[in-house]
Amino acid sequence: MATLLKILAVPVLIVLVIIISAALFIGGGYVLSLIVPLTLFQASLLSMGSTFVFAFIISVLLVGEPMAKLLINPRRFPHYYYEDDEYDDDEEEEDEDEEYEEEDDEYDERLNKINISDRKKLTVINTRKVGRNEPCPCGSGKKYKHCCGK
Repeated sequence: MATLLKILAVPVLIVLVIIISAALFIGGGYVLSLIVPLTLFQASLLSMGSTFVFAFIISVLLVGEPMAKLLINPRRFPHYYYEDDEYDDDEEEEDEDEEYEEEDDEYDERLNKINISDRKKLTVINTRKVGRNEPCPCGSGKKYKHCCGK
């Protein structure tokens, strides 16, 4: 019997929390709609949004630093907590620059290996400029300005 009461108590408590929070949001929205010229729906949404923003800010201020220390294991990321005199950022940047230059050279070599016949397929055909009032070159019979010249 006691377990049945516990099982029924949890959903009832959840429903009560939802009803009470909805009433508070609508009540806050009603008060806000009396102060500011907003509809009850708009004021309720604004009340809900500001409540969540304030709750988020408070939780970050209260839990932020301890939670960050808990999530980041100092043994896993020693460079985050301790400075290493032997570590040099400039050497790492130089290594990255050399890697990028090597990749660029490889890309240029691949471009140069493209067959010349493939390059000829991409030729541009020179045509005369079509006037706005001339017939459209697509063959629709309309003026260029009303067809493809829009």
